[in-house]
Amino acid sequence: MAQAATEYEIMVVLHPDIVGDLIEERMAHLRGTLTDYGNDVTEVIDWGRRRLAYPIKQAFEGHYLIAHYEGGSESRRDELEQSLLIDEQVLRHLIVRRDH
Repeated sequence: MAQAATEYEIMVVLHPDIVGDLIEERMAHLRGTLTDYGNDVTEVIDWGRRRLAYPIKQAFEGHYLIAHYEGGSESRRDELEQSLLIDEQVLRHLIVRRDH
């Protein structure tokens, strides 16, 4: 029997130098990356530019993207997180399981 997919939310904080059309490109990139790692993306939200609670990599602001997706046992979460860690445009990310 196939295991039911689990719902997740990912928040990505991008470097504040990313503006304009680059935001749309990063949203498409996030959707594509999640899909490439075996997830079903239901929504990607541009939460906008916000002040950070503390500086990260000399940045005092960041541009927030949020995505909701479903991932089962075939999703490769470790590889997803590794790709976010090496992306220089990503200041921080957080993945949480959504409970309803």
